[in-house]
Amino acid sequence: MLPENPSFLIRGEDGHEYGPVDLDELRDWVQENRAGLGTEVRRDEPNAPWQPWQDYPELVALLAEAHVTSPVPGLPGLIIAPIWRRIAAFALDLVLVIIPILIVCYTVVLIFFPDWVVRDVVAFNQFVLDSESGNQHPFSPPNPPPYASVIAELISNFILALYFTGFHSAHGQTPAKTLLRLRVVDQSGRKPSVTKSCLRALALIFSMNLFFLPLAYAFFNPQRRALHDFIAGTYVVEA
Repeated sequence: MLPENPSFLIRGEDGHEYGPVDLDELRDWVQENRAGLGTEVRRDEPNAPWQPWQDYPELVALLAEAHVTSPVPGLPGLIIAPIWRRIAAFALDLVLVIIPILIVCYTVVLIFFPDWVVRDVVAFNQFVLDSESGNQHPFSPPNPPPYASVIAELISNFILALYFTGFHSAHGQTPAKTLLRLRVVDQSGRKPSVTKSCLRALALIFSMNLFFLPLAYAFFNPQRRALHDFIAGTYVVEA
């Protein structure tokens, strides 16, 4: 008669044996992605043979239970990131990305709209001179170049898409996510591909242009996924 909570020995990827451990401890190992399908296992009994994990019905049942209760389907070793840490990382990323956006926008203005820059500088200098002489009046900058707001928005969106796509596809993390120990993964637990990262970035920018309202959905689902996560098939987890 088999014991209710049998013990097993596990052969790791390094070739070493670990255990014996019972089912309760093995459940923790599965949650940590230390064991699962393909792992070599044998019962803690004399002369018991090494067999694949899936040859033991109780281990198959344990693995199925871990997958069902996992916050990331099929990836029990991952932990969903707290929503407030995600917000902090996103805010910090926006601070970081605003620097190249401003540099590029000012460079474009200097190259393509030099007359407007000169008129703006002249108007500001006149405002300073008038203020020093006691003739105070509101500063009136010249009208901006035609389509300036459209051009600035296109530049901003392009750099935002490049920033998030590049970092997520290369590392699964932006600088802010690295600092706050977060990462973006796809359904297989790996960093998203370039295509998924780009799709995620474009959906994020779309949400930002809708006053961030689609991002609020992350507060109302257990996996803390916003619109751009659903569209790209990604999750934000603890690094």
